[in-house]
Amino acid sequence: MQTPHPEPLGRTDPRRTWRIADDRRLPALEPFADRVHRHGPVVLREHLWDTDDRVLAAEGVELLRSDAGWSVDRGDGPVEVPPDLDGGDDQDADHVPRAVVEVFLRGRPVRVVRVRDTATTLVELRGRDGRLRAEVADVRVDEGEPDAAVLRSARWWALSDDGRGGTASRAAERALADAAEPGAGGGARGGAGRAGGGAGRPALRAAPERRKGSAARPRRGSAAAALRAVLRSLRADLVAVDPRVRADEHGSVHDLRKVLRRLRSVLAAYRGALDRDATEPLRAELAEVSRVAGVARDAEVLRDRLLRTAGRAPEGFVDAETLDRIGAHVAESRAAAAADLRHTLRSATWFRALDRLDDLVARVPRGPHADDDAQAFTVRRIAREWKRVAKAIDGGTETLDDLHEVRKAARRLRYALQAADGATDLGKRRLGLLRRVQDGLGEVLDAAHATAAHRELATLAARSGADTFGAGVLATTEHAVVERERDRAEHLVAHLRSRVATGLRG
Repeated sequence: MQTPHPEPLGRTDPRRTWRIADDRRLPALEPFADRVHRHGPVVLREHLWDTDDRVLAAEGVELLRSDAGWSVDRGDGPVEVPPDLDGGDDQDADHVPRAVVEVFLRGRPVRVVRVRDTATTLVELRGRDGRLRAEVADVRVDEGEPDAAVLRSARWWALSDDGRGGTASRAAERALADAAEPGAGGGARGGAGRAGGGAGRPALRAAPERRKGSAARPRRGSAAAALRAVLRSLRADLVAVDPRVRADEHGSVHDLRKVLRRLRSVLAAYRGALDRDATEPLRAELAEVSRVAGVARDAEVLRDRLLRTAGRAPEGFVDAETLDRIGAHVAESRAAAAADLRHTLRSATWFRALDRLDDLVARVPRGPHADDDAQAFTVRRIAREWKRVAKAIDGGTETLDDLHEVRKAARRLRYALQAADGATDLGKRRLGLLRRVQDGLGEVLDAAHATAAHRELATLAARSGADTFGAGVLATTEHAVVERERDRAEHLVAHLRSRVATGLRG
């Protein structure tokens, strides 16, 4: 929808709004400004899409289509959405951009469930110099089911100004307040959205249609209640990052992997609070998705460190043509891995995992330690995680696989400590060390992966008759990083070993 005037005010939200009855008329505003210009009404028709059982409404999300295109409203106002990156269903003649809400839809079909008409009439109050001093929007919204009578309607006035509180704005505010019905909600700030453009949506917006669960909530302060709170927070993170991965946003794959790892780590570290028959299948499905995400992330890391690796190589050993050729191959591999991940996020495995996570949060299936005191349970489980770290270190650090096991154990302990969220201070002073161990060992493993990838590129180049020298130089450069960072990693592991005993005591 085009803004009815070319000169936007400095504010993004109305300064004050009034809910009014349908028969109220705007007061005369001409006495309060040198020039008053009344625009004709502008009508925006929107179609609200959802599943038959209103999955999006239950999440407080609106998927809207108007003449201006598609938008999604998560409660903070509509945001324009582009077409799906991988295209939509060939049978979807409406080209619904599902990716932005697929984390909720999970393959379910959608249709138009509501039609919303927003009529906005603007009145501009200008000074003698022609500058816009204030703006009044008279907004009416009618909403109903397709091919049916209006179900709900609302009307309100919204006053916007440039934030300076000039004479025209104050006078118009008094006149609108007098004309509005007593107790009509005057003084609400920002309640109507943007005056003159998208004003109208929040005032009629229904509250999320939360599903009612029949399961009893776990006792406050219990292990099950504490774990449920952590899972709810992680679910929110997962719901937020899923559309970003589908849109191939920068850093989204890394963020997705972190959320998946936290979920798996927390479910494993706090086994017993919830029923293992419910948590273990979820961990298995999350692990399957994590493997695909890991391939995509490795490809990203290789792409992002390519120029740095070339910069570390002896000058003149990797020419621009070779670097461009390798860079194109790496970028193509990254794009293919990202596409595989997006395909996985449209799979039954991912949808089942999301359903299982929702079930855990809603139903909270009780484990053998569900009613244990949360703090005592947390202390016991974190002590087990410290022992797991000690066992991984005692297993040796001679091979890259050994380092990988130590890194996984340290990471799971760190996530378990972070999930404790004040339940205990046991080991929280070691969070910085655990993070450094994770980062230090991660650099070794990333360099080792890059070494293997460049060696593979050299092999492929040899088979095609291309020059292998540049790829060989990059592999050698990365291998030098492995050797250098391995010494630092060994020092960090030794430091961690000395802290294991104190970690068990806090």
